[in-house]
Amino acid sequence: MPQDPAPKHLTITLDFDLQTPNSTVGEARIKAAYNAAVEAAVAAAAKKFPEGSVKTITADMRWSYRWIEQREVLFSRDDEQG
Repeated sequence: MPQDPAPKHLTITLDFDLQTPNSTVGEARIKAAYNAAVEAAVAAAAKKFPEGSVKTITADMRWSYRWIEQREVLFSRDDEQG
């Protein structure tokens, strides 16, 4: 039997593409930025949703380093056929 009202979920994804020449971004700074982003999102949502409507809030952090070369990548239908 369906719940009344049906549960609703809001997922917000933030992807920070960091471009800091000649520098690295360390774990402490990443965690601080993540915590600030989560706090800001929770505060903003609390202002917009009716009081008591938010049942739970979960947050998840994943970070990685990706190196991208400056070459252009082109694909054609011939590439897909192997």
